[in-house]
Amino acid sequence: MVLQDAEDIHVVTAQTGDRRRVCASYEHAVLTPDDVGPVSATDEMPESRLHSMLVLCANDALPDEHETPRFDMRAAIKYMRETRAHTAGSWLMYADTTRSTQTFLERNARLASHLPDGTVHVATMQLNGRGRGRNAWISPVGCLQFTMLIRHTQRKQAPVVMLQYIMSLAIVEAVTSLPGYDALPLRLKWPNDLYALHVPVSDSDDSSGSAPAFAKIGGILVNSSCARGEFTLLFGCGINVANRLPTTSINSVIRDYNDTHATRLATIPVERMLALATAKFEELYRTFLVYGFDPLLKAYYRRWLHSDQIVTLADRDYERAQVVGISATDGQLQVRSLQSPRTVYSLQPDGNSFDMLRGLISRKL
Repeated sequence: MVLQDAEDIHVVTAQTGDRRRVCASYEHAVLTPDDVGPVSATDEMPESRLHSMLVLCANDALPDEHETPRFDMRAAIKYMRETRAHTAGSWLMYADTTRSTQTFLERNARLASHLPDGTVHVATMQLNGRGRGRNAWISPVGCLQFTMLIRHTQRKQAPVVMLQYIMSLAIVEAVTSLPGYDALPLRLKWPNDLYALHVPVSDSDDSSGSAPAFAKIGGILVNSSCARGEFTLLFGCGINVANRLPTTSINSVIRDYNDTHATRLATIPVERMLALATAKFEELYRTFLVYGFDPLLKAYYRRWLHSDQIVTLADRDYERAQVVGISATDGQLQVRSLQSPRTVYSLQPDGNSFDMLRGLISRKL
């Protein structure tokens, strides 16, 4: 198998077991493209040989700080154990620098097909991070960027389209559900962007500083494929955890909150943020599988930016409307016409763009 876009990749896995828990001992291997022979996607290699090259547990020693100087693997494992997730994040792949964690798993589909459910691929830096549509996502040190693989069997009460909302909610709830962190101004922008209250850094001699406003600190990109009734989903997540500029970050919000409220909330390392986000996703996902999205709506509305927001619908002759909510079955944004209050429009997330500053919803070109 030829690994496309691969540099050194560290793979940490939980010991195999009935439930794939995060176990007390981990094993790791360091793979480079030369370590996995010249097998392309079209080569006819016996399945046993292919599988043997995918045994990623080479020995029982974690990578040391010299192998992963910009990601504390031991801390990541410690945090994973503390969150006690059964599946999400129980297999961890790490690259210091990659083009895109999302692109890597997409281009190495045969590798991805052998990875367990819940595998997470995380990188310290991405050279070509991706956002929704054709947008790029800048991924410097201090951002958490990862892709999680989830296999989801379609169920009537658990439509696959709602999983992007669960992931974005999980990231916000991962922080705000910590004791003392509930009031942090972290919010959701429909359909799956992450926002935080940005307090501009002003010059001490400048009395005309800008007022605080919400700014984007992250987003979700979901790609999926379906075979034999099962969806394979790649959740690409980018979160600004520790960079105050160019806008703000989770840790900046924590520091600002401490300054304003005389509290001492601890900042969150990227390794802990990864564990918190994946564990919270699993918690919400298990609820969703049984009961659907309805039980999660209250939490979603509590964290989103759009309650009763007045918007302009560019594709309806700039008609004005008020946001009502989202559909729990397909995630469409529901808005009520101000001109005809009995008329409610449903707007698809993939077909519309939401300009927060202008309150303008328009069709994507």
